[in-house]
Amino acid sequence: MRPTHFLAFSAGICVGTQVGLRQGHRRQPRPWPVLWAPLLDHPWRLRYRDPVRTLGPFGIAPGSQVVDLGCGTGTFTVEMARQVGQEGRVHAVDLQAPMVQRARERLEQAGLLARVQLHHATAYRLPLDDESVDLVIAIATLVEIPDPGMVLAEIHRVLRPGGRLAISEELPHPGYVPAWVARRWLTAAGFRFGGQQRTPLCYSLLYFKAE
Repeated sequence: MRPTHFLAFSAGICVGTQVGLRQGHRRQPRPWPVLWAPLLDHPWRLRYRDPVRTLGPFGIAPGSQVVDLGCGTGTFTVEMARQVGQEGRVHAVDLQAPMVQRARERLEQAGLLARVQLHHATAYRLPLDDESVDLVIAIATLVEIPDPGMVLAEIHRVLRPGGRLAISEELPHPGYVPAWVARRWLTAAGFRFGGQQRTPLCYSLLYFKAE
């Protein structure tokens, strides 16, 4: 096979695989597989998903009560724990027990486990009191949930009046939806638009719960 033919063949396989993954995810949204967990912290991903830059626009303040919804391996949980300080608390929630365990190990290594409450739980029923948190952050998570509206209603329940919801999605994720779709979900759930930021591969939306 000629080199040009081989490259075209390889490119065709990659494109076909991506199309298949995205179509399958659209039909049946599901959590990021534990088998693929190393990709969450791959250097290529962290080039466009640096935790400090990603979290910066969300305004995490010392002493805040923050939810990391779909925390995975703790890629962003560690930085959230640093930003809330000793008086704050991060509630890291994930549906998959192996992901929660990886996040726990990561936080222990960073010496920040005391600032984080880990929850092996579904996003449909958060183990949190009504109006008990200041900020919910969902990074590449909402698109993995079959019923986003149900989850947004649950987020609305746990947020304090005036609390914030930050949604961030990334193009390489097979479940990616454009910003206008996410904005429609958030508006329908009763959240008020607060701002949007975009890069070539990601966007972030900030919304507020009504006072």
